[in-house]
Amino acid sequence: MIKKNWHIQYAFYILFVLSCALLTTVAGINIFVLLLLLVAPWFWRDYKFDQFQKRYILQFMYLIAAICLWDVLTNCLAGNGFLKSMIAMEHDLRTFGFILILWPIFAIQRLARFTLRVLLVVFGIIAALNLFAILLGFINPGEYLWPTTNHMYGQMIVGSLFLLLQYSIDRSSFSWKKILLIGVLFAGLIFGSGRRTGYLLLLAGFPVWIFLNRERFSLKRYRWWVILALLGAIAFSIQSSVLQDRMTLAYQEFHDFFQLTTAERANINTSVGIRLQFYISTWELIKDHWLVGVGSIQFPELFQKVNLQMGAKMPEQFHNPHNEYLFMLATKGVIGLLLYVGIFIQACRLAMIKPDQIQRVGLLMFVYLFMVSIFMNSMMIDMEEGHFTMLILLIFLAPVSLGLEQNKSQEKVVV
Repeated sequence: MIKKNWHIQYAFYILFVLSCALLTTVAGINIFVLLLLLVAPWFWRDYKFDQFQKRYILQFMYLIAAICLWDVLTNCLAGNGFLKSMIAMEHDLRTFGFILILWPIFAIQRLARFTLRVLLVVFGIIAALNLFAILLGFINPGEYLWPTTNHMYGQMIVGSLFLLLQYSIDRSSFSWKKILLIGVLFAGLIFGSGRRTGYLLLLAGFPVWIFLNRERFSLKRYRWWVILALLGAIAFSIQSSVLQDRMTLAYQEFHDFFQLTTAERANINTSVGIRLQFYISTWELIKDHWLVGVGSIQFPELFQKVNLQMGAKMPEQFHNPHNEYLFMLATKGVIGLLLYVGIFIQACRLAMIKPDQIQRVGLLMFVYLFMVSIFMNSMMIDMEEGHFTMLILLIFLAPVSLGLEQNKSQEKVVV
């Protein structure tokens, strides 16, 4: 006989494995997201909107549906058939669509909270293993044990750090487990990561996190803790040769780019140089298609054509501008860009009415870090980053409350 709540137990197992696969295997991500999608109808059957949050949730869902429909329309306007446009939308915006399908699964507090905790533990274990592998000489600094890890290593660690800090100060609970996890994540970022995005996000995120907790940090005793922690982090960071070398290289690549001719820039292969060239060539494409864009199907061909005209010898390397704002503007026009940004603005509006302070600030920080990160990367279009963003939005937005501010005895009653 099948148990009444079999689908909830099933979701626990799938979410556990999906969290483990997120930074280790792309095939695993696809398989376990598919397995999760299969059980979604059973959750929708019992789902009921919270009446206080219903209007904000529906507005969030309408915006996601609107950008998916607009993506199909822009590709149709570019001369593609409806079926081809639908397939392209599923490829480029699948993680947005998955949010709508998987919403009632994560609306169950214990499932959302369980997934968040598993992600934090998995991130900590991977950061620790990667750091130890570097210290023991198995891999070089800036390298990773798993090839899929490097795509969002920095974003993942920085977001987790701010969440753990928020959890600790809100519950006034600095246990050795949290301190150890914070230390491992921070050391993994500073000494084990070659991803400059992570360094920049940590630097850009700290003032915003302080602002969101300004009432608490206005008290002298908290203010001194912040100052001491900041000085300690700076002193710790400057000891990292990886950080020093990567940031020095970034400055050098930025400087060298502006010394080159147009043709030389079109053939540059440095990390910073390629991104700067992507921005320039994408803007050339946008100038004549700013309202509705060129469509995501035509974009790679037209993008390569622009770079070929600028003197690129290998235009096939150009397929993603590594700036999601420019990508949305180029493929979907200003209307698509407004819809895209509107989704994250609505996510913040929904977060602001959540009763859980940790949940509220945590989501605001993650969204802010995403929006900064996509100046240099893609957080929805790329496979790993897209599913990570999808999970974070579902974890923090779908449940009425994550219950992170409760003590352990209260949690047992709720779950």
